[in-house]
Amino acid sequence: MTGRNDSSATWWDGRDGTGWRKSSRSGADSDCCEASLREPGRVVLRDSHHPDGHLLRFPAQEWLSLVSSLL
Repeated sequence: MTGRNDSSATWWDGRDGTGWRKSSRSGADSDCCEASLREPGRVVLRDSHHPDGHLLRFPAQEWLSLVSSLL
């Protein structure tokens, strides 16, 4: 995701973010989480090995705060 603070945020590759995306640094068999912008105003995360399992939902502002604090 771009990390922009607006409702039209897009993925770095230009996609709209409604699908599930895994880090390009993650291998096919690696443990990883996947993210989606499929819920308006939220970032949704799931375990890539358990795609039908629980989801973590973050309001966009909280997600941006978290990511910003890691930089």
